[in-house]
Amino acid sequence: MPARTLISWHWLAFLIAFILLVALGWQGKQTQQQVLATNLSVSHSLEIITASQYMLTSLQDIETGARGFVLTGDPSYLESYELGLRQIEAHRRGLQRLLEDRAFPDQGWFEQLDRNIAERLMIAADNIQARRVVGLQAAAERLHQAGGKLIMDRLRALLDAVERRERKQLAAANQAVADTIAQSRRLALIGSLLVAALSLAAFWAIRRNLQIRQALAIKAQAGEARLGALLQAIPDNLYAIDGQRRITALSQGSAVQAPASEAIEPLLLGLLPHVDNSLQLRQTTWCEMSRQRTFEVRLVPTGLGDHLAIARDVTELQRSRDTLEDQKVFLRRVVDTDENLIFVRDELGRFLLCNSAFTALLDARPEAIEGRRAEEIAGAERLLPLLQGEGDLLCGSGELRITEIGLTDTYGQERWLQVVKRPMTMPSGACYVVTVAVDMSLRRRMEQMKTEFISTVSHELRTPLTGIRGALGMLVGGVAGHIDEGARPLLDIAHKNSERLVRLINDILDIEKLEAGRLPFHFSRCDVQALTEQALADLKPYADEYGVRLTLTLPAGPLQAEGNLDPDRFTQVMANLLSNAIKHSPAGGVVSVDLRLHGGSLEIGVQDQGQGIPADFRSRIFERFAQADSSDARKRGGTGLGLAITRSLVQQMHGRIGFDSQEGQGTRFWLRLPVASTQPIHPPTVAPALPTAGTNRPVERILVLEPDAPAAEQLAAALQQHGYATLIAETAAQAREMLAEFSIQALTLSPALSDEDSIAFLQNLRSQTAYRHLPVLIVSLQPQRRDNDDGALRGGAVGVIDWLHKPVDPSRVMDVVRACLRNNGVRPRILHVEDDEDLRTLLARLVEPLEIDLLGAPTLSEARQLIDEHRFDLAIIDLMLPDGDGSELFDQLAQSVPPPPVIIFSALDSPVHDSRLALRQLVKSRHDGDELAALIQQLLQQWPPGHTPVSEEVNP
Repeated sequence: MPARTLISWHWLAFLIAFILLVALGWQGKQTQQQVLATNLSVSHSLEIITASQYMLTSLQDIETGARGFVLTGDPSYLESYELGLRQIEAHRRGLQRLLEDRAFPDQGWFEQLDRNIAERLMIAADNIQARRVVGLQAAAERLHQAGGKLIMDRLRALLDAVERRERKQLAAANQAVADTIAQSRRLALIGSLLVAALSLAAFWAIRRNLQIRQALAIKAQAGEARLGALLQAIPDNLYAIDGQRRITALSQGSAVQAPASEAIEPLLLGLLPHVDNSLQLRQTTWCEMSRQRTFEVRLVPTGLGDHLAIARDVTELQRSRDTLEDQKVFLRRVVDTDENLIFVRDELGRFLLCNSAFTALLDARPEAIEGRRAEEIAGAERLLPLLQGEGDLLCGSGELRITEIGLTDTYGQERWLQVVKRPMTMPSGACYVVTVAVDMSLRRRMEQMKTEFISTVSHELRTPLTGIRGALGMLVGGVAGHIDEGARPLLDIAHKNSERLVRLINDILDIEKLEAGRLPFHFSRCDVQALTEQALADLKPYADEYGVRLTLTLPAGPLQAEGNLDPDRFTQVMANLLSNAIKHSPAGGVVSVDLRLHGGSLEIGVQDQGQGIPADFRSRIFERFAQADSSDARKRGGTGLGLAITRSLVQQMHGRIGFDSQEGQGTRFWLRLPVASTQPIHPPTVAPALPTAGTNRPVERILVLEPDAPAAEQLAAALQQHGYATLIAETAAQAREMLAEFSIQALTLSPALSDEDSIAFLQNLRSQTAYRHLPVLIVSLQPQRRDNDDGALRGGAVGVIDWLHKPVDPSRVMDVVRACLRNNGVRPRILHVEDDEDLRTLLARLVEPLEIDLLGAPTLSEARQLIDEHRFDLAIIDLMLPDGDGSELFDQLAQSVPPPPVIIFSALDSPVHDSRLALRQLVKSRHDGDELAALIQQLLQQWPPGHTPVSEEVNP
């Protein structure tokens, strides 16, 4: 092969050299033709120049003759004049003939030339005639005034223009000839050098070829010797079959394992008809029955008319293959028996092994997937969630655990899997990743069913419970008139048990939300001592019912009692611990609460004077529905969920909870929370009440809570143009800090916060007395990130006074309704949208003494009709209605002038995602920037005056 390659190269060099010589000859011919053409052009230009000069000479002869005759009167001067007249016409025709193929001069030039010549000849003839007739003086004066010189200058300019153009073309032609000759010389030099170089390369290739041939001959001799030795050394048996079908043994392996010649010859001769001359290998497996040996026989033509056969003993290899195949079948049956999804992939992403449970995702068999990469498998995009994270595990250590992955199989069924991936390094150095995915779909469906059941139970229980609780509260409060002393204890029992049922439902929902991770926490720096004192004050009426006294014990020295926690959840923890201690203490007993530092934590202890916790119950005390004695539980009340919720809440606040108990001496529950290490924030400034409707004073400052920074800045700018000062917060945490630091008169709330549920933020805000009546507007802004967006601010707004979960406390509703009443002499009108007739009746009875027009609607359609017919000062709307979502009414309410604020009732503890969807429904309208700012201004001006908030510490 190297010799043939070099020979090809030197022939190629000769061919290129010949082509270059031909090209040089052709280039020389082209150059000669160009030179000849240029010479012809030069000659033609010279003729034109000569003709123009001849013509100019004839005109000068005419002028000279005429002028000489006029001045001297000598007839000899007329000879040159007459000669010029005879030649001028011939020279003119000759010049026109030479210029026929020229673009310049054109026909107009010749016409101008002829006019000037005719005029000049006429002037000359007139001057001569005047000299003959009137004499020298008059002829000289006529000669001076006739303008012959001017015409002569025109003729000279016309002829000079032709001469200059021809001389310019002449110079260009000479330069082109010079350039062509120079280029030809360069090409000739380069071509000669290339031909010489190629010739040298060809001669070198020939010499190298001869050297290689000599070396190959030497190598062939050595190779032949090595081949002979190799044939004798290899364990295989080689046979040569010539054209006459004669078989010759080229080498003989082990004499013990070699097949007998008379046994293998028929096999080799039988393979010959199946082998053509295409050098195709023919292979078969042959078993020698006499010695139970297996041979692999290969027969291939050599291309020279004979064949070569190799017989290899593969008895042991075949046994290994059979064993390996048995192991593969065993492994296949084992992995296919497992219901978990199992597959193994290599560094290239190929599936080396997978079981039937895995391939069922694609409705395929393992054979259709093994050995192929994901992109080579139809529908493999469904598997992509299972393949993530393998790159980091290859040839590494450790493992990857994914708690939950969702995907859809080929039947469209949603599957949820828990995945474990581990690397596996083979002795050969190859690294694989083993993946086991446990199907969690059934468990997830069960959890979903449980969640839906709890949500349904929540709604179906809370709605009637609101009616029961409200009706009983009204009866106990004397709304329906005086109650007989015999009936009052029964009503008190019913009212107390309705409250107990509310606590039971709330406990069940709280424990489920804690397990699902859907219970929101709002951490801030809080004074634990103040929260503890507040909890004791809140539980004092409950302790008085049991005749138990509450005390607080503090250390003698200074106490760092500040921690980062959720104040609402901490209050819930203290309420659970204190209520348990009160219930288990005897009448006249004392429940003591102590605060102290324990290492780097703050410890709060609650000590009762009960009987203590039995030893066999202590391990189960924090379990759900765990109660030491069911009869005792019935006597004291309780659900068995309080301590389970308390432990989960403490753990979510990064704390610990435990107890110390001795039977007969009471129990001390303790919880330890981390001490806050940062500096406390500035004390909050309580926002003053907004001006009443009808005044023209603008709101001093509005806090814009919006995660979309560009949209927030546009909204702030629009509000500033309407006379408002603004602050911008991108997160709920920033908003709390600004509420604590600045005096805020109104808040715009985005439906989709980045760090917290908007509904939870609103409810937490309303739970604080200082912000109970703070105007809060849900403002949904169009994101400013689309490619086709014109950058203009667009959005909608609606005022939300409160978001209440059922069962609703009637006193809370009445407090909000009273805050919405205006003392302007106009009877307020309230829209109540609620599908439960009992709740509509209950609210009507509640507001009956307030001189309010309350219009109720059980469905969306009826509510829409009432909104079209009346203007409302307040809307109370349940989100769950029989013909749709109550939030669909807010777009229609926002179009009223002025738009009324709303109170929202919800019977579901929806997840954050559902809450955001509900909030987005509140503001479907899309006003531009100025309209949106005007809408916000109108909402704030019409906001109910409320009550002056009580001065107290605000918990941001």
